[in-house]
Amino acid sequence: KEPQNMYEGCNKTALSSQAAIAEALLTLMKEKPYARISVSEICKCAGISRQTFYTLFASKDNVIAYELERKYCFRPEEHECCRASMSLEDVCHAYSLYITQSADILEMLVKNDILYLMQDSLYRTFIDSDCCLSSVSGEDRVYAADFIAGGLTGIARNYVLQGSVSSSRHLESLLYALFNGSFFR
Repeated sequence: KEPQNMYEGCNKTALSSQAAIAEALLTLMKEKPYARISVSEICKCAGISRQTFYTLFASKDNVIAYELERKYCFRPEEHECCRASMSLEDVCHAYSLYITQSADILEMLVKNDILYLMQDSLYRTFIDSDCCLSSVSGEDRVYAADFIAGGLTGIARNYVLQGSVSSSRHLESLLYALFNGSFFR
């Protein structure tokens, strides 16, 4: 579950090209399905060469992963409820707000069958976070991060499939009940 190859330097021209490529792909995804968008179309829309594209990204999936990280990543440590460590209640609260505030990008990911890219992003968030799973290490942390990322992604998927109408309060309560085992009693 390592991030795919993408440029991670600080060259301003490269960073600007990365952002242009990501914006071009999202713009094209509003017009046609992700699977039917070619790298050539992205390059034309972004005003960059294919060589530049492949210098910065390995694939279209890599562009979406970049954009999720850049603009749409769930970052629990940036939420006001995060202190040194987050409780289950804190994670449920923060993620329910994230889902309702990110409905547009989530709908685009679900519609194009690429929500797995968000799951990968969530996995990295929980692996890297200092305020979530702070007492879990090693192999257990890998399992826990993957389990939580999978569950949260499933909630986001069904939120979209149900018409994005559930309130953040309802989602928070549902998440808490699922993760604390209430549904198994």
